[in-house]
Amino acid sequence: MEHALMCPQCNAPLAPHRFARSVECAFCGTTIQLDESSISAAIFHEAYRVWNSPGFYQLSSWVSIGDRHWALDHLIAHGEISDVYTGHRARWPTELVLFKVLRNQQDAALFDNEWHILEALHHSAARGADTFTSRLPQLIIHADSTGGSFAGQRVSVFRWESGFHYTFDEVIRVYPQGIPPQASIWVWRRILEVLSFIHASGMAHGAILPAHLLIQEGEHGVRLVGYGHAGRLNEKLVMPSQEARAFYPQSAKSWSMLTAELDLVMSARCIVALLGGHPADVSMPSTIPPKLAGFVRQVALSEPTGSGIEDAWTIREELGEISKEIFGPPQYIPVLMPPWTPGRPTSKTILI
Repeated sequence: MEHALMCPQCNAPLAPHRFARSVECAFCGTTIQLDESSISAAIFHEAYRVWNSPGFYQLSSWVSIGDRHWALDHLIAHGEISDVYTGHRARWPTELVLFKVLRNQQDAALFDNEWHILEALHHSAARGADTFTSRLPQLIIHADSTGGSFAGQRVSVFRWESGFHYTFDEVIRVYPQGIPPQASIWVWRRILEVLSFIHASGMAHGAILPAHLLIQEGEHGVRLVGYGHAGRLNEKLVMPSQEARAFYPQSAKSWSMLTAELDLVMSARCIVALLGGHPADVSMPSTIPPKLAGFVRQVALSEPTGSGIEDAWTIREELGEISKEIFGPPQYIPVLMPPWTPGRPTSKTILI
């Protein structure tokens, strides 16, 4: 016989007073008797085994890593090297997650690199880390699956972030003529804010593409994902896929290395695409206010040689001044998208 140190109902840790005979679980509210005559280790472990078993919940498919299990819900994206699913912890209380499953072992280096870069960023001591790490993908576990639907395959599990349903690729399809120019201001500023943190942490993303940018429904939020090409500043950039070339500077020499300037040029070209323009030649509709179009074009056409282009936060501040001059005081300008359904047809992405 032994005292229970974990709640048999929800597996939360218990911290009873040394003289207590019972304790209330702070997570699920269950009262647990600590009297040795009331709880046996065998009963406790059997209850835990049943509670933690996906079969107990009559699930048809799941993914296991050790004694942790997740149920798969919907395939939501088909990337260049991985597939992305929504899912949830296969128990109750549960936890919503995003699953990334590596399709081919030959791409494991890129897949693993994303996780290692995100781990490093989450441990960054750069200014504003407390704020900006909350805007990064939130990590749960990265390992080879030990059982279930993808046994033996490499997987990454991230916490589900509410509202981030659509990539910029999907926004562009809904707004082929471009989103409202006023909305492009806050969109670009959100991107520049997280890039400022990434660069201050000594890293560059290297693949700022519409497929790697998510817009938040009902909020002025943007999430940058797809860190497979990221690395330390001035490291060699892993060559992107051919379909991404329009978002890189035209001179191949300019994007052979990971630099902050490269990220800034690519972010501007994503804004060109959102405004209904063509990122390859940085042309934009004539309806875009000239001062805004000129500023976007200036950044997008820069050659990222390591000098001659301002840092992300400075560009963010200049963009705010341009917005104030053109549009007046800041306003809430949402980018409206169709209602999101988890089972919608999946979209091709570059490296989600």
